[in-house]
Amino acid sequence: MEYTKYNKTMVLLSEENRDFAAKTEQAIYGNLRIETGNNKGAISLSVQNLRFFERNRYIYKLILFGEKKERTIHAVMGTLILNRFGTGENYFRFDPGNVDGRGGQLGDYSVAIVAAVSMRENKEPLHPVLKGKLAFSGSNVIAASAEKFNSKEEIETIEDEAEKHEDFKEPKEIMEEVTERVPERVPEKVPEKVLKPNPYEEVQTYIKKQRANYNQFYNEYVKEVCEKTAKSSELYEHILPFSKDKTGARWKRIANIKNLPLVSPGAMWGASKYRHYIFGEDAKLYYLGIPGRFLNEEQPEGGKSGFVLWQPIVGAESLEATKAECSLENRMTAYGYWITAIDKDTGDIVDPV
Repeated sequence: MEYTKYNKTMVLLSEENRDFAAKTEQAIYGNLRIETGNNKGAISLSVQNLRFFERNRYIYKLILFGEKKERTIHAVMGTLILNRFGTGENYFRFDPGNVDGRGGQLGDYSVAIVAAVSMRENKEPLHPVLKGKLAFSGSNVIAASAEKFNSKEEIETIEDEAEKHEDFKEPKEIMEEVTERVPERVPEKVPEKVLKPNPYEEVQTYIKKQRANYNQFYNEYVKEVCEKTAKSSELYEHILPFSKDKTGARWKRIANIKNLPLVSPGAMWGASKYRHYIFGEDAKLYYLGIPGRFLNEEQPEGGKSGFVLWQPIVGAESLEATKAECSLENRMTAYGYWITAIDKDTGDIVDPV
């Protein structure tokens, strides 16, 4: 199956076990957003009303199941980040052509579950809490996988195999940044004796020195979009998002995320998720703020695209999310903005402070 073209699939997760509900009178529910393209994949997981356990007595993992060559396969995608109020989410990247590291493609999987895993009893079986059917395979494959998974013997067999998986050896830090599993291709070294002298080497070196640089076009584009946004700022809502603002900018709330001036997939993801971004300026700089929490997976490109300053919104300062000793619960609750700046004269993306 090809995964070069962009594709997005939404999967609803239905309740399997009310024992793990935060409020037993309400159902547990959730959803997955699966995106693929350019031979890369990402899953966004969101759940509601899931029971929070102190000291990680139980943690929740997203696992995909399917069939390949008449045998059940599985792939452990990662751990759900959950707060005390029963709301949880996480973002996982993967290789759709090799999801489990053993050759299983995304199309081979037909069922997704969120399972509770005991951190105290290694022999305790998995507890499926939520389940959803994936739309990549035929209905017969989905039905067969679901039937097999519901049998106790199959769960125990899968669990035994899962314990061998790297992700089940020990509970990893939940805040560990999710990295892509696709190894970089290292060019094969050619022995020196095979290399032949290039008669055009001097000419090629001269051409490289004279090669044009087109960064100015993109800088001018960023400047132009920022200037248009600034001129039409009267159309946008003026806000005071921070009680202590290191930038000193005047901020506007922009709901039209299509006009986001930076080429930043991470920023577009955050703006799309929270359905807005903020725009500010002073005498020398424009500022862009992307909503998100002080979490690795919510910082656009991990700061490589310029979003290096995080500020909590009014009312979230007391949670002290930026401190190293801050609890995961506080980080999950404290909302704010990731901020970068654009030089008004050059269009360069610079540090905001």
